[in-house]
Amino acid sequence: MSGAPLAFVHHANQLNITDGYDNRDGIGRICDGYAAVLDLHRRYRIPTGLHLSGTLLEAALWHRPGFVGLVRERIADGTVSLLGGTYSEPIMPACSEWSNRRQLAAAADLHRRHFDLPEGQPPTAWLPERVWAPELAGVLAEAGIRRVLVDDRLLAKPVPEDGYPADSRAHADLHGPFHWDAERPPPFRPGLADLRLLRPRAATGDLTVLPICSYLRYLFPPRTDAHLHFLEAFLADVGERQTGEEILVYADDMERAAGVGGWEPALERYERLLRFLAESGAAEPVCLDSWLDGRPRAAPADVPAGTYYELEVDWSAGPSYRGWTDTQEWWSYGELLASVEHEIREAGSAVEPRLRAVAERMLLLGQHELGWHDRAEDGQGRALAPWVRATASHARLARPLLSAARWAAGGRYAPSAGLHDIDRDGDGELILVSDDVWCLVSPREGARVTLLAHRRPRGSGEDGPALIAGNPADHWNFQEELHRYMEVPAAHPGALADRETAHRAWIPWVSAQDSSAVAVDLRPEDGSATEVRRYALRHGVPALLACIHTATPGRRIENLIVPDYLEALLDGREAVSAIGGELWRGWKSGASQCWLAFDPGQAAVHTDEPTAAGHGFPATVVAHDTHVDLLLGAGFVHDAFAVRWLAMARDVLHPAPAGQPRTAALAAPTGVM
Repeated sequence: MSGAPLAFVHHANQLNITDGYDNRDGIGRICDGYAAVLDLHRRYRIPTGLHLSGTLLEAALWHRPGFVGLVRERIADGTVSLLGGTYSEPIMPACSEWSNRRQLAAAADLHRRHFDLPEGQPPTAWLPERVWAPELAGVLAEAGIRRVLVDDRLLAKPVPEDGYPADSRAHADLHGPFHWDAERPPPFRPGLADLRLLRPRAATGDLTVLPICSYLRYLFPPRTDAHLHFLEAFLADVGERQTGEEILVYADDMERAAGVGGWEPALERYERLLRFLAESGAAEPVCLDSWLDGRPRAAPADVPAGTYYELEVDWSAGPSYRGWTDTQEWWSYGELLASVEHEIREAGSAVEPRLRAVAERMLLLGQHELGWHDRAEDGQGRALAPWVRATASHARLARPLLSAARWAAGGRYAPSAGLHDIDRDGDGELILVSDDVWCLVSPREGARVTLLAHRRPRGSGEDGPALIAGNPADHWNFQEELHRYMEVPAAHPGALADRETAHRAWIPWVSAQDSSAVAVDLRPEDGSATEVRRYALRHGVPALLACIHTATPGRRIENLIVPDYLEALLDGREAVSAIGGELWRGWKSGASQCWLAFDPGQAAVHTDEPTAAGHGFPATVVAHDTHVDLLLGAGFVHDAFAVRWLAMARDVLHPAPAGQPRTAALAAPTGVM
């Protein structure tokens, strides 16, 4: 008998991360590790399945687009076949059917855009954390998914009340590899693998479950010569006993093979494994989908809820994962996610769809591995992970984004401003609104602009709102607080951020308002009289107006802007180009533009400085002295417009006393007037 068919599947999953962390690998090292694994598969001509989470794909498209190009090349040469799944790896049985549909749809959209998959979902999918429940079959099949991977122990019968028969899940757990000595496997015994647990089974008429071989998870890549000899004997034994229905599937986190993302170095051992398989003929490496497409329909079987042994049993999450979600630690976060989901569903089609899509992104991200527990800091048991608390907490940003979506769907607006706890985090946010601009300023966090939506980034005659400042769907590391300037990495500057005062609290008040303009003054809560800001909106100026006075000259004001944040998430930076004139700097993507206008007599603007922030471009203002006036806007602009708009802005930012002309005039740039 020839070697048993053997299929590889790598699961590549990260949040929308960047580089520059002090507590984890960044996107550069992660993608380099992934690329090295794919290169080994190509070199040894061993095909592999690959699942890319949507959040990882969005991070790579922005920070490491070459990796996405490499995946396309490996698909084209037959090394890689894609698996489908969800956008942000939620635990699907713990989510509503609506959320699961939205997760699957978001992932399918990315597949269509970047891997030429008109149907969106490939036929085989990865279940987040491999948590299966029978009630998922309908929503998976509805998304076009025909097969899912589950751990082999799930194909064993549930434990009966009257004993532990040899085909029960308890028997599979007892005799599986889950308690092997990590440094030395036990002596091999023929017949170790239960062939019944290596056969695909039809969970329903529309969905087949594919068993992941637990022994291969503990043998790949071989840690020692003893592990390699055990593997050789294991493969030979399965090959001799196979009936033609069985397939050996290795499926696990890709970081494990690459030795990145917290896993120990493993790439050399992984290469040794592939070399052994390529040279020995101990098994027949196959493309999983191709092998399955050529097989008769699988026999039906009841597959009860469950997941991999370590998660379900050792870590006490249980077969339904409720051991981790039905806890006091998680309840408040679970209630938050349920509330945000309700608000998004209630908003429906009554709000502007593109800003609503960004709001929905925040909910989907908040569901990432919801309720996950890491090893506790004291080493005793496990506790709710800090990063899962941070992602769930930031789902609250869906609320201001929904507010912006309501504004964008409304009529005309006179400039106005007010203080509202719009995200319900316990602190008031300053909201400024005009016909062109919706803006959120966090007075408690450096008086920074953390979200700014523009109604007409494509020009004054064409609607199509976009978020142009703020990158809320990018990674927040362990930070639960909303709007806070994140120091390491400095990935969320927002706009009008002075790093020296980024955590200072400011007191805002509306100093002037009429039908054509509104102005808000801000002073530091600690009484620093020399630090003063005025933010304003004026009819006829398609921008947020800002006057900033600093205590010392030469201060750097950070801004992260992008023509359309949603497009940046979906498509990366490839279509974005820098634009600018003497009085403004900006970026363009298709018909959308964003820009920062300034007075060259007051400041210089640098757009080529490195940044850890994702899905936005840095425009750092360096003041010549202690005062600078700025406009942050979108839509068509050139120097003549910038001259006029800055002059109009100064009527609001620096109103002259009654009867006196304003003297802060701006000279026209060369060749404009």
